[in-house]
Amino acid sequence: MGLIMFFFLNASIAQRFKETIFTTLDSIPNIPYGEARNIKHENEKLFLDLYLPHADSVKNRPVLIFIHGGGFVNGSRKTAVAQNVCKLFASKGYVTASISYRLGIESTKTKNDYAEAMYRAQQDGRTAIRFLKANAFAWGLDTTQFFLAGSSAGAMTSLAIAYMDNSEIPKEIDQLQWGSIEGQPSFMEHSSSVKAVLNFWGAMIDHNWINNSNIPLYNTAGTLDKTVPYDSSYDYHGFKYGPYILYQRCLESGIPTSWRPFYGVGHTLDSKKTQLDSCFTESVDWLFTRLKINKPSNDIGVKRWEAEILRFDSLNAVEKHGQDAILFIGSSYIRLWKNIREDLKYDDIIHRGFGGSNLADVSYYAKQLIYPHQPKAIFLYVGNDIVGGSRDKTPLQVLELFKYVVQIIRAKYPEIPITWLAISPSEKRWSVWNNIQETNNLIKTYCSSKEGLYFISATEKFIGKDNKPNSSLFLEDKLHYNDRGYSLWGKSIRKDLHRIVTAKNN
Repeated sequence: MGLIMFFFLNASIAQRFKETIFTTLDSIPNIPYGEARNIKHENEKLFLDLYLPHADSVKNRPVLIFIHGGGFVNGSRKTAVAQNVCKLFASKGYVTASISYRLGIESTKTKNDYAEAMYRAQQDGRTAIRFLKANAFAWGLDTTQFFLAGSSAGAMTSLAIAYMDNSEIPKEIDQLQWGSIEGQPSFMEHSSSVKAVLNFWGAMIDHNWINNSNIPLYNTAGTLDKTVPYDSSYDYHGFKYGPYILYQRCLESGIPTSWRPFYGVGHTLDSKKTQLDSCFTESVDWLFTRLKINKPSNDIGVKRWEAEILRFDSLNAVEKHGQDAILFIGSSYIRLWKNIREDLKYDDIIHRGFGGSNLADVSYYAKQLIYPHQPKAIFLYVGNDIVGGSRDKTPLQVLELFKYVVQIIRAKYPEIPITWLAISPSEKRWSVWNNIQETNNLIKTYCSSKEGLYFISATEKFIGKDNKPNSSLFLEDKLHYNDRGYSLWGKSIRKDLHRIVTAKNN
């Protein structure tokens, strides 16, 4: 067993799986996990390298498997990116593995040849997953918490493992020659399923594979990637649906997801260390939210709002609104605003708040919430993405979700005014006020750059002389406004509201 000395700063007050708590890692290189026939019709031995926290007292640890890139023709499990990602996650308390897989593409290099190369790679990845699960006791692995990460072709492989099933295997793939989707018939008592995927600049052949899954997906790419599409503007040998499209597909399907764009850089983020460090660090934070220690036992995702959305459907059938109606949607700040019409001095308001919702929930139900109406303007308040909990989103993630909601609205209402009501300060969430402020500022900047987007803030009205939230304006829960608070909120925003609504006709 080799010993890797891996030093970090500021590890003294660390939180397992999120902060660095292991400055020394153990490595076990060159572990054989299988053997398979390659395109040269030779049996090829397959290996993986394992990275483990040194002297770890925990013996049931989550596992991250990294699959390297290289266009299915080159690359190695020992590349710098593979080792850096594996060491980074192992330093947090994961056990990590970097795997080799069969490389090579037929000389014709058609789209079908690339699909078959991906098929062989995902067969090997599935075999490696089952191999590690079969040896879970020896290495202290939690078989219920296996995750995949991949770069470029490795990400394409990871996506196929997670989302492609037998019924979705591209018809061009010669299964008679290459065998079943599971690859080698070893360790078949174990499933090759995983709990989440980190997609670093990889794409899919068919984004509809995601429809039949609930596996969370983190996506990142450079927006100037000329090798693999970050969107769907071109394809990489048949791999057409890039990270941003997959992010949208997950939101449409109610699957937990994230999209971290890097503007102005290309494939692999142009190997720029600052961007790569930021990318991988953010992926650590996101994967932390998917661990079972952070998932409530009764978490049913977006489906928890179905009864509330059906109630809105019923209201749509009986409520009558005129051509001057405006729509307020969002979370509990909207739902609890019982005097909204009086406080805003505006009578024709379509009132659609569902308490506890976040922007992913709003994204999933946006068409159902918005499309039945012909509002003169839309106002949005959603304050539950950053609450000081273990599953908080980053300000950038909130911004991207807001952009997606705007995109949905714009698909039907190209010119309607859309306003973000700034997330309010509150005593209950004061510990994360800096993150909330950053979120508001990011959205404010975005709104100022786009025609028809507006930003209204009443923050200063709710901060007392001690520079903390004014408790006299909130309920006992120290989160929501009381009647006085709502009255002040309404008074603070109604002038801008009337200006925005009026501006639509000018």
